[in-house]
Amino acid sequence: MTTKKISPWKIAIIPVAMFGFGFAMVPLYDVFCDITGLNGKNFQIGLSESTGAVSAQRATLKFLSDPQSKDTWEFRPERTSLELKAGEMITTYYEISNFRDHPVVIQAVPSVAPGQWAQYLVKIECFCFNEQVIQPHSTLRMPLQVTLSAKAPEEVNHLSLSYRIYEKAETAANTDI
Repeated sequence: MTTKKISPWKIAIIPVAMFGFGFAMVPLYDVFCDITGLNGKNFQIGLSESTGAVSAQRATLKFLSDPQSKDTWEFRPERTSLELKAGEMITTYYEISNFRDHPVVIQAVPSVAPGQWAQYLVKIECFCFNEQVIQPHSTLRMPLQVTLSAKAPEEVNHLSLSYRIYEKAETAANTDI
């Protein structure tokens, strides 16, 4: 029986290729999010680049929250809808209440509908950008700043912004936050 000897150079290529693939995942993920509008990576500028003028484009934005989490916490938008004007920043809030006897670490994941218009909703500040810690038996008021992109076509007249809340896995295991 003969065994084929593998060159050390061939073995060294494997970790280099793995590192290169991992390094390439960040820009590939950004491109994927730009195309699909997933994960809130839909940053566009709100002002017209040529003139700096604000567009007259308007759209109604509906705010939705996760109905599945009512037994664990209460999560609700401050407003159910508002009128967006291109280039005009609007600040609103979502509130979440923790009914448990220990702190909870959550991550909010946004979704914009219709998906093909997600690129025109610009989130300037969002509680979904970072994990949030909610202390026991308390309510946290979380800011959201949005605008409508000046690049939005006329048919973009309504959008829905929905958030799903996920509890971080380590919260259940570690209650000493």
